[in-house]
Amino acid sequence: MENESYFKKIECYLKPSYVLKCYLNHSLHERRFNKKQTVKVSELYSSPLIFISKGTLRLYAVKEKEETTILFWQKDRFLTSLLMLGEYAGKEMYVEFLEDSAIIAYKEIYTGNLYKVFPEYRELINKLYQQQIAELILYATSLAHLSSTARFNNLMKSKPELFNLCELKIIANYLGIHPKVLSRLRAKAVKR
Repeated sequence: MENESYFKKIECYLKPSYVLKCYLNHSLHERRFNKKQTVKVSELYSSPLIFISKGTLRLYAVKEKEETTILFWQKDRFLTSLLMLGEYAGKEMYVEFLEDSAIIAYKEIYTGNLYKVFPEYRELINKLYQQQIAELILYATSLAHLSSTARFNNLMKSKPELFNLCELKIIANYLGIHPKVLSRLRAKAVKR
C-alpha cells in the first residue's frame, strides 16, 4: 500500500499533525479493482475520504437505462463521499474502473473520532468538497458555454490517456457531443 503518496497529497491542502498522520496510517486499508469493474457509488464509499492510488475511474449515472458520464478521476486524487448525489440527481450512480485500480481509505468507524479529535481533518474535508464542487461547476459551465471543439481540446490537454482507456462513445457522452463529431475532431487533431 502506497501511503506516502496519500500523505503527500494531503499536504497539498494542509499540514496534518503528526498524531493525525499516525491515526490515519493505522486505519488505512487498500481495495483493488479490476479493469472494467463497476460498483455502485454506495458500495465504493466506506469512508468520507478515498484516495486513488492507482488507475482511472469514471463516475456515471443511469436513469431508465440511459448512461451519463459525469466525471473522470485519475491516480493521486482524493474523493469525498458522493453518497447523496444519486438521490439529489434522481439517478443510480456508479463508478467504473477503466484500468486495474486501487483505492486507499479508512473504515467508517474512524470517522467520528477524526472529526472530534482532529480539527484539521474537518478543514481538509471542507477543502476537498469545495474542489469537487468546483470541478462539477466547471464541467457544467463548459457544457453550457464552450464549443464542442473547445471541450475536446481541453480534454485532450488535461486527460489525453482517456482516449486509450475507454470507448469513444463514453468520451462523446462526457463532452456532450455525438460520437461522429468526436471522431472528426480526433481525426483533425491527429493530422496536426
